[in-house]
Amino acid sequence: MALNNSFDIYLQPKIPINVSGKLTEKTYYYSIFLIFAVGFLIVNYKPIEIVNDSLEYLNISINRSAGYPIFLHIIKTIFGSYFDPATKAIQYLLGVSGIYFFISTLNKHLNLDCIWLILLTFVLIIPYLYNQTLANVFLSEALSYPLYLTTTALFLNATISNRFKPLIISLPFLYLLIQTRNQFLFLVPIAIGILIWMSIVQKKLNNSWLLILFFIFPLLTSLGDKTYHKLVHGYFVNTPWTGIHLMTPAFFVSDAEDFSIYKSKDEQEFYKKTFSELAKKNLNIHSFQASSNKKDEVVVYTENYSEIANSTILPIGIDHVDQELSNEKKLISVDRMTKRMSIPLIINNFRPWLKLYIKNLTQAFGNAKYTLLIIIILLFSFIKVLKTNIVEYRVIFIISMLSLLNVVLVSIGMHTLKRFTFYNDWVFFLIIFSLINSSTFNSLKPCK
Repeated sequence: MALNNSFDIYLQPKIPINVSGKLTEKTYYYSIFLIFAVGFLIVNYKPIEIVNDSLEYLNISINRSAGYPIFLHIIKTIFGSYFDPATKAIQYLLGVSGIYFFISTLNKHLNLDCIWLILLTFVLIIPYLYNQTLANVFLSEALSYPLYLTTTALFLNATISNRFKPLIISLPFLYLLIQTRNQFLFLVPIAIGILIWMSIVQKKLNNSWLLILFFIFPLLTSLGDKTYHKLVHGYFVNTPWTGIHLMTPAFFVSDAEDFSIYKSKDEQEFYKKTFSELAKKNLNIHSFQASSNKKDEVVVYTENYSEIANSTILPIGIDHVDQELSNEKKLISVDRMTKRMSIPLIINNFRPWLKLYIKNLTQAFGNAKYTLLIIIILLFSFIKVLKTNIVEYRVIFIISMLSLLNVVLVSIGMHTLKRFTFYNDWVFFLIIFSLINSSTFNSLKPCK
């Protein structure tokens, strides 16, 4: 397939005319516009809500990354008393822009029939209409979702066209995305992989500076995070929330004697207090197995994650550190302590921790069968990429890798709720649409 090397995809993506003699360009545009318009009516009808974690973003708390609190602060500064409706409208418009750019990128580079692009548009807008209701809540997902779609579209563009420019353009979007939610650090090794693959195909290392930049990208985002907290909160630290996440699954599978792995009396005392409280609540793998609770451990873990992390480990940690410290300094101290303690505790309970990790990961895809399916698709598409030059296989490989690596990273310290995994709910749809379009329905003409 001939690729247009012009830059118009970034400025004014165009949808070509006619599909199968049934859908015209005008019909396509009307269909997309109708989906967006109906979505706007639904979003506008619902009020914007304050939910769990919203206040921490609105109050610019130290335990939240820079992206979304700054985003809200800018809107509040500009719109004042119209803050709520303005936030709702801007969040929806950003979402629509991200979806349209993603769909337009697929249309430019894949021979997808327009009916599949229309259906995929509907799939992509669902998080704004149902369940997450992204435009109608004060949560960072409202900003990270369109940023993620934009970054992914640029990655796919680079993969298909073998050009470095889309990866260069992706840098600011990726930076903002990681500053909003650091779970998207998994995109960095994917970008590095794309660069290496393109260098192999072209048989020379072009833009070596870009490869170096992606390698140090986590350091740059960490520096940005620390600088933000220094300017806003007065402390040159990364967002102090990592230790609690790492410690939660480790505490869940630990036992009463594990305090002995720590040399510090202070850490031993914190461990004993926390373990005792979790045991009382039957929120440790040994305590609930000894009770009448017959639920699988991953179900207990995911259903009670917030109780373990936010309502047990965190408050006990806050009470345990120096009480003369400020609230923000207490949180930093707890984060440092739990970071130090988590790795030894994981190593000491590695087998049950790994078992919980795998179950948490498979739960993100629904069950082990669907997890195996995404792994099979990943491996199959990788083999096809090596053997053929068919762009659809490259796309399937990249998007299945996105879906898997996101869950691999999230599962380390979080429960795999939809809030953290919905970003890739479209992946299976695009895989199925691509396969149907290319094999079964050969009579359909491409949307070009």
